[in-house]
Amino acid sequence: MTTPRISTHRIGWIVLAAVVLTATPHTQAIAVERFSVAQAYPDDGSNDQDWRRQKRPRPERPSRPRPPQPGPVILIGPILGALPEREVAPPQADQRPAPRRVRPQRAERQQATRPKAAKPRQAKKKSSEPRQAAAVPRIADGSFVEGEVLFSAPSPEITDAILQRYRLTRLETAELALTGTTIVRARVAKGGDSRRTLRALRADKSLLSSELNHLYALQADDPGAAKGDLAAVQYAPAKMRLDEAHAMADGRSVLVAVIDSGVDGRHPELSGTLDPASLSATIGPHGTAIAGVIAAHQRLTGVAPEARIVAFDSFLGPQGANARGSTLDILKSLDKAATAKARIVNLSFAGPQDSLLSSGLDAAARQGMILIAAAGNDGPKAAPAYPAAHPAVIAVTATGPDDAIYPAANRGGYVALAAPGIDILTAAPGDTYAQLSGTSLAAAQVSGVAALLLQHAPSLSPEQVRSILTRTARDLGKPGRDDVFGAGLVDAAAALSSVEVTASAALQ
Repeated sequence: MTTPRISTHRIGWIVLAAVVLTATPHTQAIAVERFSVAQAYPDDGSNDQDWRRQKRPRPERPSRPRPPQPGPVILIGPILGALPEREVAPPQADQRPAPRRVRPQRAERQQATRPKAAKPRQAKKKSSEPRQAAAVPRIADGSFVEGEVLFSAPSPEITDAILQRYRLTRLETAELALTGTTIVRARVAKGGDSRRTLRALRADKSLLSSELNHLYALQADDPGAAKGDLAAVQYAPAKMRLDEAHAMADGRSVLVAVIDSGVDGRHPELSGTLDPASLSATIGPHGTAIAGVIAAHQRLTGVAPEARIVAFDSFLGPQGANARGSTLDILKSLDKAATAKARIVNLSFAGPQDSLLSSGLDAAARQGMILIAAAGNDGPKAAPAYPAAHPAVIAVTATGPDDAIYPAANRGGYVALAAPGIDILTAAPGDTYAQLSGTSLAAAQVSGVAALLLQHAPSLSPEQVRSILTRTARDLGKPGRDDVFGAGLVDAAAALSSVEVTASAALQ
């Protein structure tokens, strides 16, 4: 066997390597050894996994403890010439560069690019918004004066602070003796929104109340000219048995407030009827018609022909058509009606629920004012109409000559009574007459019957009047009370007879 020979050149390389290993730190020794091997076996490009192509690790900071290092690895075989096809061993795991950590910002960007992960987050944000808005009282639906809000503050200083805080412009200030509050009507800032501003006001604990300036519509339709004998055209007096009722009362000296469009007090049917406290600067067909149903006394038969009318034109529009009344205007008229000592208030209009108007109605009822309103003309499937649906108000629906319900009338548990309201002949501006239909006319019929009751028994409370009217009504539709006709058709003679019987029993 022949012993391999080593050239002097290679022996020199081995001695040099040994000297370097003994005198050089561990990390540098590995680098020198790898350099020596690389010089001995140049890379021919056949090894794609060569460790020299990998990125060298960054030197560790001195403050960090260094992991234990293995001893130097020297492959003498290739140097000696044996097995020239063998490769240099790759670096150990602890010598390889650590994988780069993804920065938080880049991670967020990567997450945002994933549609599946992004969609749940967006849906979650949308679902949380209604929960935040639920803490604010619900804003009623319906038309309102765009760009305006109403609010009441406990002091002028707080009022000024609210105006400045929410960038509101004061338009009007109304002091209401009925509720003991001051209502400010304000315009929102340019580009603002009434509903959004109201939400902010309702969340402000320094305020007593706040509301939109809602709009209410009069409830009468289909005007038409009547011809011939006017009294013969009227069917309502017979339906309510007015001839018998007028033998007992005619409404003398009872003051009825009509919050409506303006009333033509110079009409022959209303001559001498308007009270001096009336603040009716305009004349409207609807208000004149309502006053005529209650107190006509010339060619027509009014329900309470000797009653007095205190009129307030809270509903304005072009020639009375499409007239609208706002929350604040109605509240001011209700306040003036209380100041005038009106015992009955006719409210022949309908609209959305309103917190400020509700407070005014409650205060009026506490003062003994009888509130009667139209049930609404929005149809059988419509939502409850206000103020008729307010608990302190007597809601009236409309019927015709055959006792059928008015097709456009609202239905619901708030309906208390029915009264003639289809093709009702009544007064119109300019000494003329018209036939109108709607729950507005029916409400006026019941207001007149209430005037007869108060003349007969002035001490009756609003609850007692409601009880008498519903107890003596003639049942219509299904047996008993229902959501279409309420307790039934109002009967003026039966109501007055009930008061007489009650009074006689009390005297005995």
